[in-house]
Amino acid sequence: MSSHHIVRDEQEPALLIDDPIALSAEFVDLLLEWSPTVVVTSKALNEVLQWGIKIDVVVARFDEIESLKPKLKVQSPVQLLGFESTDLLNAAYIFLKDHNHQAVNVLADIFNSKVLDLIKEFSREMDSVLFYNDQKWIFVKEGRFEKWVSTGQVFGIHPIARNTFFSSTGFYTDWQNEMLLEPIELTAEISGRISLVTNRKPLWVVESVETDIYK
Repeated sequence: MSSHHIVRDEQEPALLIDDPIALSAEFVDLLLEWSPTVVVTSKALNEVLQWGIKIDVVVARFDEIESLKPKLKVQSPVQLLGFESTDLLNAAYIFLKDHNHQAVNVLADIFNSKVLDLIKEFSREMDSVLFYNDQKWIFVKEGRFEKWVSTGQVFGIHPIARNTFFSSTGFYTDWQNEMLLEPIELTAEISGRISLVTNRKPLWVVESVETDIYK
């Protein structure tokens, strides 16, 4: 895995790593191309150190600090931040917010953490994209999602709020202002622009990283 460059900009999405196996190495390399600020939680640190990349920030519990210092000597300079809370993902989000990051790519296990709730909680301050199991989870906070796709591209649509009315265009099966009660899967019929729209209710849109890492 390649190391990222030195130049960085808070306008580029930071990379927050809590689950190092959430995304294949080749796709992590692509996320590193634009020199993001790399933030790692202590539970992911041993694995990420083996990648040979530059880590910028490590968030850990206070009682872990002394044991982590020797491991991070090769990473100098690196910020090692201690927190009383065991919710290190939340601590990492607070750090990113306090340092004016506008966006973050998150590698985390959606089944063993509060990451989905965190993304919603911080959505006003920061755009987040979650990567897990080589899938890309996009939080659509205003209920409108449009993009250019290839025929056959598959999207998972997950409602979040009650009384979500949903419309779609560009898929083999399109919806027209129908109530969305449970997750559905849609396949693009066209090579072109698809759209997903609700009555301003938020959605999770899920797609394969393999087909869409750059978008």
